[in-house]
Amino acid sequence: MDVLISGASMAGLSAAYWFAHFGHQVTVIERSDGLRPGGAPIDVRGRAIGTAQRMGILAHIDAQKVRILEPAPVLDSTGAQVATLDLRWFANETDEDTEITRDRLNQILLAAIPKGVEFRFMTSIALIADGAAGVDVAFTDASTGHYDLVVGADGLHSNVRKLAFGPEKDYVRHFGHYVALVDLPNGREWQRGMLNVPGLTIAVRDAGDGPQGMMLVASGEVDYDYRDLNAQRRMIGDFLSRVDAWQVPALRAAFTDPAAKGFYFDSVSQTHMPRWTRGNVAVIGDAGHCAALLSGMGTTLAMVAAETLATTWTEYGGNMQAASPTYHERLRPYVDQCQAFAHEGAPIMVPPTQEALDARNATFRAYAAKFAG
Repeated sequence: MDVLISGASMAGLSAAYWFAHFGHQVTVIERSDGLRPGGAPIDVRGRAIGTAQRMGILAHIDAQKVRILEPAPVLDSTGAQVATLDLRWFANETDEDTEITRDRLNQILLAAIPKGVEFRFMTSIALIADGAAGVDVAFTDASTGHYDLVVGADGLHSNVRKLAFGPEKDYVRHFGHYVALVDLPNGREWQRGMLNVPGLTIAVRDAGDGPQGMMLVASGEVDYDYRDLNAQRRMIGDFLSRVDAWQVPALRAAFTDPAAKGFYFDSVSQTHMPRWTRGNVAVIGDAGHCAALLSGMGTTLAMVAAETLATTWTEYGGNMQAASPTYHERLRPYVDQCQAFAHEGAPIMVPPTQEALDARNATFRAYAAKFAG
């Protein structure tokens, strides 16, 4: 059967592997000119460990994982160290849980995909016409195609979800934060660490591919065009203007530089949908059930959903209507669990008040003493 996958990141690449593994003809489209580089390091955790093992890539992930050599300093508003943080104290579900850079995992997934999968870059879906005999698709490059299944793995602002299920506002819920990432220039020596003031986290880390800056800020939903990079840079500059200690002025300059590499800014949001399938169209990953960055479960959930969708659809002979109840029964509890983790991660990463920040730092110090002993 013919499967079209929109989006070539973790969810899309994982889906391409599994549908091709089960013998289907797979086409992957991506509106960028290749795999998108950059992004925060991500976690392969919990059930995704088994998925990666069945894909034959677990050893490759382990070989290229982020290796944490020592806890990072945690700083107050003046830049003075008040605690240390090792994310392994909080983030891991099992001893096998692994952190890896997004670029490295993308390449591992790409290498695992069976030959014969077609990749088409610089195009996206313009029109979806779903019917009993399959899905007719018109693309932005003026070509057309017919598929037995269309899978939207195209992120939080999913085009497939909009075309097949309805507007973004019906499904995407702002989680009360914004996140920004940028690759930092090599012209200076960056100090690894995390600075917090109430409602704002500013961090520098190097996961093995060069220094990266990150900002997490508590904020109500802001009305802006998510495609307007200049507007995003202005927003980041405003958020970071609250602090001038440590390396924050240099970080602010990096974030607002139009030539900066690896720039990313978006709301921290969750996608809540009553169903992830409609007719012969399905959405997975952030398009269907974004758990939010603060959950630490986005990549894990994307990989698990891709395997579950491909397996269930194949079991039912490519009949999505028949497969849908079983698919939702298998995946819904895990989605609910992963999305709940974001409520635990938010007060750890972005304490909202000084009292909460002081209590969080005391917890960090207690963990540091425990693990040092």
